[in-house]
Amino acid sequence: MIEFKPFCGVRPAKNKASTVTTKNLDYYLKEEISHELNNTPESFLNILKPTIEHKEWSDKEKYHEVRHNFQEFLKEGILLKDKKSYYIYEQEDANGAVTIGVIGIISIDNVRNSQIKKHENTLGEREEIFANHLKAIHMQADPILLTFPENQSIELIMSMTTRHTPTLEFIGADDHTHRLWQVKDRLIMQQLKSAIEKLPSLYVADGHHRLGSLELYTDYMREQEPDFFGGEAFNYAMAVIVPGNFLKVKDYNRLIKDLNGYTPIEFLEKISGVFSVIEKEKPYYPSGKHHISLYLDGKFYALYVNQEYRGIPKALGELDTYLWEEHIMKPVLEVGNSRKSKRVKFKKGTGNIDGILAMKEMVDSGEFVAAFGFYPVSINDLILVADENKMMPPKSTFIEPKFLSALTTFDLTD
Repeated sequence: MIEFKPFCGVRPAKNKASTVTTKNLDYYLKEEISHELNNTPESFLNILKPTIEHKEWSDKEKYHEVRHNFQEFLKEGILLKDKKSYYIYEQEDANGAVTIGVIGIISIDNVRNSQIKKHENTLGEREEIFANHLKAIHMQADPILLTFPENQSIELIMSMTTRHTPTLEFIGADDHTHRLWQVKDRLIMQQLKSAIEKLPSLYVADGHHRLGSLELYTDYMREQEPDFFGGEAFNYAMAVIVPGNFLKVKDYNRLIKDLNGYTPIEFLEKISGVFSVIEKEKPYYPSGKHHISLYLDGKFYALYVNQEYRGIPKALGELDTYLWEEHIMKPVLEVGNSRKSKRVKFKKGTGNIDGILAMKEMVDSGEFVAAFGFYPVSINDLILVADENKMMPPKSTFIEPKFLSALTTFDLTD
């Protein structure tokens, strides 16, 4: 059975939420980080400041200071620690689109026994770096994003909770409106717990590397405390669980630096057995699954996957990124591993023609020779791949929403 528990969340004080919470570090430019550190003393980035600015310090010194800063924010009332609770979380973008989910903690053992299912391979080096970070600071400020198919019981509980005044409501660093409801009523907590724990599986939508690091952290802590009983905080990870119908999946595209010696005409002939190649008069964004956009030699093409190649093999064959790798990247371009190859560049899409036009500019500049645009992978296909215990090609999905750091933090020393 899936285990989903409330926890003593650490969150910003009501009047501090907009200044404490930040985007993930990966989404800041260097100068933006510097501005935040110098002008927003209550920013979560100032807790992390030793790891950002003091490269000359030892890891032990940096991480000790991070933990110290965290404790100081608690002492000063910038951060507050709640009693054991769940949280209903809602994010609204500038267009009024709303995403809603439940924040709690999930068992690492559920990941190990595949009740929480992954769909993406990870880089061990990245996991080790963050695991070492966790071993020293013992806190998780960014949740793992999990999803599941539509479920009326869970959505009803969330909907009833959001009728009340939120615990926090503010506009964040991402210019989205964020709302958080602390759920501490025992009856509602039990209803949430029961409804989620009845789900046959949960699926990792985003945060595979963070989850892998937390698995390494759990292993490390269990070695330090061989008499652990299983209920310790280090056996869990903070997660936000969002119904699949509330997630937005955008395209993740590819640019290539060369055609492996082929001319554009020869390249199109090489792929025409698997794909029907149709020249387009104007820029083309894929109109559906198994439709791929190609920009090559100043022209746009639609590549339609021929019927006999669709869905083969089961699950992975539903993914156009997989079909591209198996029928273009490997046999024609002779690239064995797209993640490691310097001939392939991954480019986040925009869910519309804008992302295609941005890639066109990169090709026209001479930096790349061709650009491939994909229709976004559906949540249903993500689930199908995970249920088959398969792994998607790298960078197959770009899932939104993204979550702010330090909206809720899990203190792993509890």
